[in-house]
Amino acid sequence: MESAVYILVLKPDLYSKNTNILFATIIVSLALVLNSADAVAQFPTKYKEKKQLNLTKYDRQRMHFGFSLGVNYSDIAVKTVGNIQALDSVYIVEPKGAMGFNLGIVSDVRLGEHFNLRFIPGISFVGRSMEYTFIERDTVPVVYDKVVNSVYLEVPLYFKFRSRRINNWRVYVIGGGKFLFDMATKEDVQTEEVILKMKREDYTWDLGVGIDFYLEYFKLSTEVKMSFGLNNLLVEDQTAFTNSIQSLKSKTFLFSIYFE
Repeated sequence: MESAVYILVLKPDLYSKNTNILFATIIVSLALVLNSADAVAQFPTKYKEKKQLNLTKYDRQRMHFGFSLGVNYSDIAVKTVGNIQALDSVYIVEPKGAMGFNLGIVSDVRLGEHFNLRFIPGISFVGRSMEYTFIERDTVPVVYDKVVNSVYLEVPLYFKFRSRRINNWRVYVIGGGKFLFDMATKEDVQTEEVILKMKREDYTWDLGVGIDFYLEYFKLSTEVKMSFGLNNLLVEDQTAFTNSIQSLKSKTFLFSIYFE
């Protein structure tokens, strides 16, 4: 009896292109923040005219609080095993992302004129999946979609670098790390159905940019951020869905609105 040949193909990930675009945006925004003082000085007079300032004493507070709402797009970065030909199946693996949403509570400590320390514990609802196509000799391809839904308790700590305030707004760059605990994991579940299991804990490093808007009664901020997982989430249970994979790491794009 002839053995089947094992081939694993990862389809091009368009999400990585979006990641590169976001990195370019962050770099440009950082340059704007660092050079904002010079930029303001070079503005034409009509643009430098001061408008009525809102919340003039807001940034003098040692600490303030708020909450955040956000939407996320979560995906998986896949790394395959080195010796694929030694395996005895044929299939294609394609990671697929999905939309979710986030809720958070903001605690912000002023460290200086341009620096803040932010602690934003929250909860996120995340959906991801892996599509497996099995192709054995003389058979029709069979597709399996393994969905992994997670409900993460998030504990992030960020440093925020703000530009000089321009009338009622300012731009900023934010970065730091985050610990995540999946409250919906199936890591320890024993079932007859073969499922793709992911570990309960994850660690990420995050980088983003945003704009603060000083309104009459509160500060509104919009922010885009990328989150890159550091922990290998793969649970190696020696099934056909895990034998070909060396590591699975999370990557998430997040758009947030803050009310502070």
